[in-house]
Amino acid sequence: MQGPTPPPMPPGIDLNNLLDQIIPLIGVLAVLIVGAMALRWLFRSPIGEAIAEGIRMRRRRRYGADVSETGEQRVAELETEMQTLRGQLAELAERVDFAERLLAQSREPERLRPPTT
Repeated sequence: MQGPTPPPMPPGIDLNNLLDQIIPLIGVLAVLIVGAMALRWLFRSPIGEAIAEGIRMRRRRRYGADVSETGEQRVAELETEMQTLRGQLAELAERVDFAERLLAQSREPERLRPPTT
């Protein structure tokens, strides 16, 4: 024999449906936290140090010398080039001064001439 149908649920939040949706999210969050902790442990362990050293060696083979040595060498080259450019700039400034003096000397006789009528 069948019993009466249950009364309809009142409008609002269905806790069973809510738990069905939240439980997978909590599981994913837990997996992410555990994974992050495992990676942190790995990178701080001797294994992580070995992986980092392997990456450094591969970089040295690919790009030649050590990055810090290359940087210091590059700075020295740039300082030398900067000194050269400063010398060239000073020479150009002297040339401009000389050209201005020549122009000023060539214009002074024109100023001293009496106006022609």
